[in-house]
Amino acid sequence: MQSKQTIAVHSGTIKDDMHGGILSPLFPSSSHRHLDMNEDVYPRHANLPNQRAVAQKMCALESGGEAALILSSGMAAISTAMLSHLKAGDHIVLQNSVYSGALKFVQNHFLKLGITYSVSESCDVESILKAVNSNTRAIYIETPTNPLLKIMDIERLVKFAKSKGLFTFIDNTIATPINQNPLDLGVDMVLHSATKFLGGHGDVSGGVAVGSEASISLMTDYMNDFGGCLNAQACHLLERSLRTLAIRMDKVNQNALELASRLNEHPNITKVHYPGLPSHENHKIACDQMRGFGGMVSFELSHKFDATSFQRQLNLITPSNSLGDLETTLNSPYQASSSFRSLSPQEQKKSGVTTQLIRMSVGIEDVSDLYEDLNQALS
Repeated sequence: MQSKQTIAVHSGTIKDDMHGGILSPLFPSSSHRHLDMNEDVYPRHANLPNQRAVAQKMCALESGGEAALILSSGMAAISTAMLSHLKAGDHIVLQNSVYSGALKFVQNHFLKLGITYSVSESCDVESILKAVNSNTRAIYIETPTNPLLKIMDIERLVKFAKSKGLFTFIDNTIATPINQNPLDLGVDMVLHSATKFLGGHGDVSGGVAVGSEASISLMTDYMNDFGGCLNAQACHLLERSLRTLAIRMDKVNQNALELASRLNEHPNITKVHYPGLPSHENHKIACDQMRGFGGMVSFELSHKFDATSFQRQLNLITPSNSLGDLETTLNSPYQASSSFRSLSPQEQKKSGVTTQLIRMSVGIEDVSDLYEDLNQALS
């Protein structure tokens, strides 16, 4: 089997028979001839050449993927996946600490659709199992979680789900397919916000779903109705980004582990959340199911520091509302996340997000420069 580095560069590339270019050409047309054609090509049908190029590359990167669908955002992927696989009368279990936007979508829309849901009390498998009932049809998890980097034992959960005939979704955004391949562990569908590490340059909004031919075909029908497709230009940019995903994540993994280790020893940091640290409560599980530990590091400031003042002291690292770019960014999830702020006080408390928590998305800069900036802001 080829390495992730080779797959990222070569898989899915469109052959340029006209000019011999080695990169995929851009096919921006949204209108196509239809007389005497074998296929009705249209953006909402998910059959533009640039859409297919990204889909093929994501199938290869997410080992075991039979098909993939490229959508306009991570939330478009999440919502379309759920709505295409659930119907009135069904019940779904969501893991505690999944992306708050996914939780708000379920809270805002499922009741009127006749779909019920439960949120587990914690991120462990036992908590998920307790929430399953006779109407449960699916389980939705995220590991590592955002922003506290909690880890779910994927293989153990999937073993239970399959014994009950339950469909499993996983948000693999934070890990990326370079570090974790849930399909290999038996998960039915993998979802990504391509706006984050997959895009990696801060210039693309997108979402990806990878799974079986049948599941993706079902999703495609729904996307065609709802219109959440990604245009050719954005797909072309996303394919460009995926070509360097493996080499970017290798550097990001190294930097994140180094920064997490240094911050773990800093006197003005009370706690570091990173699955690559031996002190992480699920470090062993992370080692078993991940090849690298990802580019997000969260840490809690000493109470003598104000989160806003700390961010204003930074010179190199940029406070930002998103993550996964080449440059290192951070924020206070308590302040910056509109989806988190929309949760009730009880839900916020249950999430474990505090006013002192800082979520840092580590980039590819020199790690010593990054630590120097953090250290001076913490002095």
